Amino acid sequence: MRRVTLLGPLSDGVDLGAEIEAFGVDGPVALITAGWEEGERNDAEIDRRLGGGSRNLGLYGRRLDVLSSDAEYAEAERLLRTQLDELREQYQRRLRAALDGVDVMRTRFADVAGGAGGQVSAAIDAVRALDEAHAAAMSGAYERFYTTHPPHDRTVIRAHRDEVASIVGECAAIAIAGGHVGVLNDCLHLCNLAPLIDAQPLLVWSSGCMALSERIVVIDDDDPAARPAELYDMGIGVAHGLVALPMSGRLHGHDADGLALLAARFAPRVCVVLDAGDRLELSSGLATDLNAVGIVAPDGRLVRGAEAA
Repeated sequence: MRRVTLLGPLSDGVDLGAEIEAFGVDGPVALITAGWEEGERNDAEIDRRLGGGSRNLGLYGRRLDVLSSDAEYAEAERLLRTQLDELREQYQRRLRAALDGVDVMRTRFADVAGGAGGQVSAAIDAVRALDEAHAAAMSGAYERFYTTHPPHDRTVIRAHRDEVASIVGECAAIAIAGGHVGVLNDCLHLCNLAPLIDAQPLLVWSSGCMALSERIVVIDDDDPAARPAELYDMGIGVAHGLVALPMSGRLHGHDADGLALLAARFAPRVCVVLDAGDRLELSSGLATDLNAVGIVAPDGRLVRGAEAA
């Protein structure tokens, strides 16, 4: 039985009902639209496309209730967010400098006899080390927070988690929509969805695929602020061995050096680009076949998986 299916951004041609039917299950779908924030409950169209009768878990509303009901936890989380924002600012500043170093090695010394290959590799290694250090810093901050304020010990959080688990237990599958990936990720963590996903078939699309990954990477080559691709947060880790990028329009496919750097930074994970209409199945958290989706190849090509060889 297929357990997890990832889709790109939704288009009119995507048949969500057929995707649920392909799981071979019978019953309502537990729906997560927390990434829509205040629009979380405006889910009539998605419900229709899923076949009707879905049950929205209301994770965004639950998170708001936790923060308004548990002042101590809310203050602790505020301090955590402040710390994470500071870590991110430090990381972004250092990342720009490290990426500039790669560009210098590639361009300024491109005509040096023998090329600047070794220096370029060393510069890329420095960027990879910075990404890894940022991942470790974020993980450390989360671990300290959860050790000091374990969510399962908080009455309000425990009640919401129990309610969510009960609803999911009455459903045949789970569907996760996109939206703001940071908000969605926070809600998934708060309500402890990863163990529930392990027990239920899952359909997810758009930025929801990012939250399922071990690491959330955001990229927008059209951003006026020219922010580089960055390690944004730690996902819930349901999808292994890949970095989900459901937004190929934000990648400049003509920038071979930039794409090669992107692939190298997050290797051995594969950067998977999910366009509208694309689908990727997972088995035990791993992609079963990358040939039908876009990937960022190590040589800097943005290709369909079958073309990478």
